[in-house]
Amino acid sequence: MKTLTKETARSLAKVISSRLSTYHSDDLVAILGVGRESSNEAAVESWLISRFAEIDISHVDTIMEHASEVLIQHLNDLRMEVAGGYISELPLPLDFVQSKLITDQELRCIARAIYFLVIGEGAKSYLDSLIYLILDGEGNVIDRIAAWISTKGMVYTYFPSELTLPLAQRLMQKLKRAIESAY
Repeated sequence: MKTLTKETARSLAKVISSRLSTYHSDDLVAILGVGRESSNEAAVESWLISRFAEIDISHVDTIMEHASEVLIQHLNDLRMEVAGGYISELPLPLDFVQSKLITDQELRCIARAIYFLVIGEGAKSYLDSLIYLILDGEGNVIDRIAAWISTKGMVYTYFPSELTLPLAQRLMQKLKRAIESAY
């Protein structure tokens, strides 16, 4: 066993992220990373380093396949958690740690991550239409999700990504209520 080096993680991340199907170049940042990475590739690299600190790097092909499988399963698990109706608590501000207000860039990054988690296997055009219907605001679906997040007056403690899953669950709940009320 050897420690996964940053260089090896970067190379693996480049290949793995090229295999993933996403809508934006930073969909995964607020899901896999801490929310401050600049791209899906950087987020995958952060995830690899945190998940596979000790790894046998003698068989690069098997590492890449195993890491890809684990990542896809992790993303599917998160999507199932969002779709399942379970609601995680939003992190509460801690008295001994200063809270940080979400920047516009972090807000858009979280909005794209939420969209990625909510869309799952569904039809993009259907989800987009539903978002236009239930979320006020101007612009595209990401703009509307970002505007919806900003109404929450969101702050975070450690990383912007700590808000992604609870907010995705809340948006999914709102989408499900809209669908149920239509029938």
